[in-house]
Amino acid sequence: MFRSQHLLRAVFSVAVISSTAHAGGFSTARFGGERTHAASDQVGTIYYNPAGLAFGSGTRGVIEGLFAYRTIEYTRPVGAIDNPDSPNGTPTDGIGANAGTATLANTIASPFIGIATDGGIEGLGIGVGVYVPFGGQAKWDQNEAFANNTMYPGAVDGPQRWAAIEGQQRSLYYTLAAAWRTKSGSFGIGAGLNVVQSSVSLVRARNVDGTDDLVSSGGVLKEGRSLVEGEGIQLGAGLGVMFRPTPCSRIGVSYQSQPGFGEMKLEGKLTNKFGTGPELVSDIEVRQALPDVVRVAGEWHAFTNAALHVAFDYQRWSAYKNTCIMSAGATGKCEVQADGSTTEAGIIVNVPRNWADTYTIRAGGRYFASDALEVNGGLTFDTSAIPYDEAKDDSIDPSLFDMNKVIAQAGVAYRTGKVDLTFTAGHVLYLERTVEPRAADPLAPSRNPDMAGTYKSAVTYGILGVGVHM
Repeated sequence: MFRSQHLLRAVFSVAVISSTAHAGGFSTARFGGERTHAASDQVGTIYYNPAGLAFGSGTRGVIEGLFAYRTIEYTRPVGAIDNPDSPNGTPTDGIGANAGTATLANTIASPFIGIATDGGIEGLGIGVGVYVPFGGQAKWDQNEAFANNTMYPGAVDGPQRWAAIEGQQRSLYYTLAAAWRTKSGSFGIGAGLNVVQSSVSLVRARNVDGTDDLVSSGGVLKEGRSLVEGEGIQLGAGLGVMFRPTPCSRIGVSYQSQPGFGEMKLEGKLTNKFGTGPELVSDIEVRQALPDVVRVAGEWHAFTNAALHVAFDYQRWSAYKNTCIMSAGATGKCEVQADGSTTEAGIIVNVPRNWADTYTIRAGGRYFASDALEVNGGLTFDTSAIPYDEAKDDSIDPSLFDMNKVIAQAGVAYRTGKVDLTFTAGHVLYLERTVEPRAADPLAPSRNPDMAGTYKSAVTYGILGVGVHM
């Protein structure tokens, strides 16, 4: 049985916050803190609203690092086991191998790099940026109670292993954007082109029949391992407008397309080892769709030394219906029936998602204590991409899960000469979520172990940044 740390490869050196870090689904865009949103003029608007580039002046650059500490606790009940107390499944002495509490504690970092300029032309804005707005990365703790266990050697990877042992999924954006505003500054428009470098790598426990059985007839070891790796390049686009209805206010509206403008296809390898059988490698495609995003925000300089902002994001996570692992070059579509079966050719394994659209509401403010010092803060409420719907509860698992959350941020910015130093501290408060075992198992190729149970998570993070004005 191959071990995850030997076969899992990091496709990029850039690490990202894990899947439930900051917004619905596995959206991780938090760069800029409370200073950056769809109505601001910061460099980070290259993603939030490219029209904002035209409201800055001169040449400016930003380098930020987001550093986070994330914990997860997942408890799987006995009721989620496929065949408990069965000699051909999970024997009585193996219940602890398939049920119980799994934990994760990871420290991860994610960068944002951006440069913008007006090129010496009033009302012009041109910017380039590199950042990760979608991503997830996790490595689960081992269950030391089963260390060196010869009966159930796979159990050392924890009861969550049927969904994830360790892995990553990320979309790294390279963006070129341009914007223009009127001389009065009452209106601006901008657009950006994104080259998106996407990858996925996940190792998990897997049986050929999709169950979580530890042994087959005669007590023969049945549990295996499956490693999926894929990568690809997609194009995307952003478009935004910005209005200044009064000298003290701005309103921004923007749209970011899906990477690939629809379904993504990542080419890669599938490595399987089932039970005591040989290790098998095949060429595959990973197919899935990420959301497009609509943003609306307003900023008001209501006082001479203070500003208020409100932002609303709508992410169309309903586009993420499933993740299909398909044979390389398969001509069929990634479509399955309600019972999990399919008539399409080429689907090896389907992981149902059936996610829902999410919205984010953010409100905050900035206080300018002096020409050099700014203090800011805000609160965000973000909805879960996984519906609170018993009919769709099987779309949650430890590899990708979500729940409603509240995010609190506070930060400072200090300018000395042409250099800005910024720091933001934040905490994500997740609402605990419990999912009951499913009433019926889906059919192949969507048959996967039931990952019902209780999910808890927390993230504390800091954003350090350096900006330069020329």
